[in-house]
Amino acid sequence: MLLVLMAMAFGVIAFVPPVQDGDRGFGVNAIPTSLAGWAATDGAPEEALPRDPNETVSFRRTYREGDRVAWVSVALFVRQDDPKRRASLNLVHPEANAKRIEGLRVPISLNGTAGTSMTLPAKVIHAGDGRLLVVHWYQIGGRIYGSEYWYRLALLRDVLVERRATTVLVRIAVPADRGGPEGALRVVATLAPPLYASVSAALAEGRAR
Repeated sequence: MLLVLMAMAFGVIAFVPPVQDGDRGFGVNAIPTSLAGWAATDGAPEEALPRDPNETVSFRRTYREGDRVAWVSVALFVRQDDPKRRASLNLVHPEANAKRIEGLRVPISLNGTAGTSMTLPAKVIHAGDGRLLVVHWYQIGGRIYGSEYWYRLALLRDVLVERRATTVLVRIAVPADRGGPEGALRVVATLAPPLYASVSAALAEGRAR
């Protein structure tokens, strides 16, 4: 029933004013060169964070702290009122060469304050001889969605009420061989709060222009 209502709602979009193109000013400052003491270089491997052809703009970096490594992607999608432009569910995680994929739901505090954690989706990808943990969230303005269901509802509201259809997909990928998924999750918990703050600031600046 929900899917029918969503389809009907998107179907009437043609009769209302067009949505805005996106958040102007969303730039490379959305993904800083340092996160919690981890230093970054440009780029991230495709086998860890697949690209989505519908990305309007994306920034990808490799973060290192000592001998530890993490990969981050921040991708902006605009005009999400058009189904052909939406982020692909099949490209959030590297599934093509995976032997096995484990789904997890992990509590992470994005504002760095104890007791204010939210649950985010994660996947442990078993590929080759290694394991990779990938955690992601969708962001509309300063609002975070770890549930595909609630994200789609929020997007529908943004299209119909705010006449915006801009989404940011944030992904953090961490090798999970040495410390296991638990160790990789600790890395995500360290990097996620400052990354969320940077993305939120970039979106707020873009909407204010």
